[in-house]
Amino acid sequence: MAAIERRGRGGRVTECGHGPIVPQLAETWGAHTRYTARMNRRNHQARVALIWGAIAVIGAAGTVLPTAFGMDGMGGGYAIAFVSGFVALCGIIVATVFAARARVLGRLLSGTGVLAHWTYPVEDRAEHVDKELAEERKGSWTLFFIIAAFSVVIGVGFLVADPDAGRFVFLLLMGVVALLALVAALAPRVRHRKRRRAIPEAIVSPEGAYVFGVLHTWRLLGARVEGAEVAQGKKPVLRVTYSAPFLYGRFFLGRQTYTVLVPIPQGEEDRAQSILRTLRGEGKGAAA
Repeated sequence: MAAIERRGRGGRVTECGHGPIVPQLAETWGAHTRYTARMNRRNHQARVALIWGAIAVIGAAGTVLPTAFGMDGMGGGYAIAFVSGFVALCGIIVATVFAARARVLGRLLSGTGVLAHWTYPVEDRAEHVDKELAEERKGSWTLFFIIAAFSVVIGVGFLVADPDAGRFVFLLLMGVVALLALVAALAPRVRHRKRRRAIPEAIVSPEGAYVFGVLHTWRLLGARVEGAEVAQGKKPVLRVTYSAPFLYGRFFLGRQTYTVLVPIPQGEEDRAQSILRTLRGEGKGAAA
C-alpha cells in the first residue's frame, strides 16, 4: 500500500493504512517494517522495568543475608533486613509500573490504536522543551520533599524505638534522601537534553501520548483524563490534563494532576478536534 504524505507549514504527516510513518525515517510503505523495528528498540520504559526488577531481586536477597551469615538481629541484622525489604518492595512496585508503561509505549510506537502521529520543524522543538523543563522541575522537587518527609519520619521512629540499631537505619535513609535530591536536581535536565535530541514528533492514542521522546499515560493504575482542549494562540496546542492517584504511606490521599502540551501542525485542526472527542468519550475519533 502506498504511503500518503500531507504537508503543511506547521509540520508534516505521513500516513498509511496501518498507521503513520515518520518522514525522516521512511518514505515508502516498504520501509514501514524497518521503521517500526527501529522505534521499538527505543522503548526505554522496558529497560527501566528490567533494572528495577533486578533491584527488587537484590533487595529480596538482602532480607535473608543477616540470617544466612548469622548476624545478631539487634546488632544490625534486623535493620539490614528491613531496609532490604523496603528496597525490594519499591523495586517490585516500580518495575510493575514501568512494565505497564512499556506496553503502552510499544503500542504507540507500532501505530496500534494511534489517533495522530505528527512531526514538527526542528526549530519548534527548543521552545516546547523549555516549557516542559520548567514544569518538570516543579514536579520533581514536590515529589522529593514528600519522600524526604516520609523517610525522616521512619528514621526518627527507629531512633526512638532502638537508638543503637535505629542510628544505622536513620543514616541509611538520610543517604537515600541525599541521593533523591541529586536525582530531583539532575533528572529534569537529563530529560530536557533527551527531548532536544529526540525526533520532533508526537504520537497520541486513547491511552496516552509520546511527545518529544517523553511518554504520558492516562489509562494506567487509576489514571484518567480530566480535561482536553485546543488552546488557541500563535501556535495552537492540544492540551490534555490527566490525573493519577497520589500515594502517601499506605493510603491514597488524593490525585496528582499532570498536563501535556501537544503542538498541532497547521492543517491538522480537524484531527485535533476528533482527538478531543475521543479523549472526552464523545466518540471514537479518527485513526491516523
